[in-house]
Amino acid sequence: MLLYQLDLKLFYIVNHFRNRVLDFILPYFSHPDFIYVFFVITGWLILKKKNLWQSLLIWLFLVLGYLWVDFSCAKLLKPYFQKPRPFLAQEKVYYYTNQSYRYLNQPIKKESSYSFPSNHASNVSFASVYLSLFYPPFVWGWTLFMLLVGWSRIYLGHHYPSDVLFGFLWGGFWGWTFYLLVKTLLNKLLYGTKKTA
Repeated sequence: MLLYQLDLKLFYIVNHFRNRVLDFILPYFSHPDFIYVFFVITGWLILKKKNLWQSLLIWLFLVLGYLWVDFSCAKLLKPYFQKPRPFLAQEKVYYYTNQSYRYLNQPIKKESSYSFPSNHASNVSFASVYLSLFYPPFVWGWTLFMLLVGWSRIYLGHHYPSDVLFGFLWGGFWGWTFYLLVKTLLNKLLYGTKKTA
């Protein structure tokens, strides 16, 4: 109960901290196309340190891991926990939909996916951790982007802080796991090629 109250209090602090600049900027950090483009562009930084086949392998598992994290959140975790989104359960919520903000005095009735955990947070955490482990010099950029995406989900009224936090942990776990898997494959391919030669 105490954790729920803390979660709700933090939600209202973030959701009610309104600013015109944030109103304009943060919706971009919740837009899937913007997120995809960001990781495609910054992900090419890996090519500066890896050869072509190494980069292709890293990119292949980036896509596979991203798909797995997205699927596991949407189809496994959310249906299991069945936590309603803030705009469906709380009053006095700033809610962003159809490119505009609404202030909800009362919860609305609307078909929606569940809230816990956040797919956005899980996906960007996976990609940020995975890419940062392969290219540490840009860890600050991926981390900042991840935090802004998480912030936007609360600011827009779509998630509670706990949704975002667990999403970060879930995505980060799989980012680390897929990194270890790819490193193992790269080492086997590298040393296997040397022994053959």
